[in-house]
Amino acid sequence: MIGIVERFPNGVVVHQATDEATPACNIYCEFPWCPPDSRGFVFQRLRPDDAANPWDFVACEFGTWEQRLLGSGNACTMAGGRFYYRHELAPGRRELRRVDLASGVEETLAAPPEALARGGLCLSADERYMAWSYPVSFAPQRFAVALADRHTGDCRILHEDPWTCNTHLQFERGRGRQLLVQHNRGCVFDANGRRQVLCGKEGCTLFILSIPDGQLTPLPVGPPFTASCSGHETWLGTSGAVLLTLNLQEDYDQGKGPIGVVRPGGPFRLLAAGREMNHIGTADDGSLYCADACSPDEILIGAVATDRVATVCPARSSYRRGRPDAHPHAYLSPDARWVVFNSDRGGSVQVYVAAVPPAMVQALLETTAP
Repeated sequence: MIGIVERFPNGVVVHQATDEATPACNIYCEFPWCPPDSRGFVFQRLRPDDAANPWDFVACEFGTWEQRLLGSGNACTMAGGRFYYRHELAPGRRELRRVDLASGVEETLAAPPEALARGGLCLSADERYMAWSYPVSFAPQRFAVALADRHTGDCRILHEDPWTCNTHLQFERGRGRQLLVQHNRGCVFDANGRRQVLCGKEGCTLFILSIPDGQLTPLPVGPPFTASCSGHETWLGTSGAVLLTLNLQEDYDQGKGPIGVVRPGGPFRLLAAGREMNHIGTADDGSLYCADACSPDEILIGAVATDRVATVCPARSSYRRGRPDAHPHAYLSPDARWVVFNSDRGGSVQVYVAAVPPAMVQALLETTAP
């Protein structure tokens, strides 16, 4: 039932924002899926009878929980405060759509067909470049990161590697001339493309590709510098640094651990010492981050400058293996008033929103001693 479901002594109030007949979930949390004015957010609702466009993308207003259907598609992203999604018109015919979440204006953008044919959707903030990844071959095992220039129509392979099976591509949020890439060293796939090992003993690390020349800059995370990356990372706003969690679990799929910041050349800087986190995200100003954890069950927000962290509330999500939508994937709105997260506390996955007291945020950012 839509409305308030919990109140906590720290002043946080949790609302159920959706009550759908099919699973509804927030979108993966490396950045907020909100317009710059934080009036609402975008979630996705399953369309079980449409394999080509399996998700409805729906805008929801904070506080009133009123919904507006944006469209249906099979991949989406945010860049420069705008929402983009890929829609399949017919087999082999796809288009790129942009929605201005502030005005509601929707447009179809030109994009090379090759850039819309497969993989995720990743755009630079100025909309010039699109990047995607795909398997080239499984015998031998090779994966590619490709780049399209929307101004010229040129498409080419930017990087090829045997271990970039799960790239988690993200353009730097400022100029968009750097591309963050996850490197699952030691991953193994059989000749039919079935995954045998997601990440080997070599551990997960990260590197940056410069755009458009593809020059590679490794980041000093993962063995031998740190524990393996968890696979959860994001640009720290427009700062040029990367925020990530490490993995202290033997089971990479369930990984969680310390959180920290790294830049090219390093070193890795630990944040929130003694706390373990899992999925991570931050808004463009990079001052605050949001994270979730499954043991203990909690959603947290923290400030990078002061290195303070606060527990918002439990997610009451099951973290069921094989069901990413049953992970909280929590993120903080740009104005730091709302945390959006998934929960299957009622059986089916729905979207919940925690209202965050301003005093909690102020205490995190305060530069004087607590």
